[in-house]
Amino acid sequence: MRAVSTKVVENAIYEALISATYKIPEDIKKALKSAHDKENTPLAKHILNEIIKNYELALQERAPLCQDTGTILLFIEMGQDILFSDGFLLSSLNRAISRTTLEGYLRASTVNDPLRRNNNNTNTPPIIHLEMVRGDRVKIYIMLKGAGAENVSCLKMLSPSMEIEFIKEEIVQWIKENAAKACPPVVVGIGLGGNYESAPILAKKALLRKIGSSNKNDFYARMEKDLLNSINKLGIGPMGVGGKTTALSVQVETYPTHIASLPLAINLNCHSTRISKIVI
Repeated sequence: MRAVSTKVVENAIYEALISATYKIPEDIKKALKSAHDKENTPLAKHILNEIIKNYELALQERAPLCQDTGTILLFIEMGQDILFSDGFLLSSLNRAISRTTLEGYLRASTVNDPLRRNNNNTNTPPIIHLEMVRGDRVKIYIMLKGAGAENVSCLKMLSPSMEIEFIKEEIVQWIKENAAKACPPVVVGIGLGGNYESAPILAKKALLRKIGSSNKNDFYARMEKDLLNSINKLGIGPMGVGGKTTALSVQVETYPTHIASLPLAINLNCHSTRISKIVI
């Protein structure tokens, strides 16, 4: 058993949150620059150039990449041989997020009540997905998820007899109708399988993967490639003005499901994909 101080976790989350607001991941940078180099539509090329300038300036000034610093999501892989000391882990996570908000790196974007809309000005509590794993380490992925991309998510309970070509058509049609609202070029997360509540988590977890990575299963890797090609042929382009790049990547994750079910979830990240990872 390995003891880990919750104060160590709090400080690590605090630093990672600050970094995530202004430092775009290297795989996103590379994908955006590649899209810029390939683009031949003048307005689309200009917009991609402005996106690149934005993340360079954000890094230089330590200023948020986007005014919508998003909802804070934590994907936690918890080693079964860890013992947390010095307090309650959730309290430490909330303190880290509150500190980051109060010190000006995060916009106060969380309301306590979905209908009465009172703002707590701390962005707490975060949305947490916890997975128990072997070992004595804790790995935490931090995702800052803006509302624009989140608001065009979907969950469809498909017939299990539906063939893959029709499933791909469902996905492409959804992107055609909604991608322009999500500040493209987007990253497309697809969750297939599980059940009503787990498929959307799969879709969001798919967004944690590096751009350019493929599903470990060749069947789904081909599906990802086919979907990316079809989506980029839609011509929606950067910020919806037309062009070659509507999506930077399509990432599919799957889970066993009931014989009578076929859940499909779609979740998008905008071009300002903000993800940070810590391992303790």
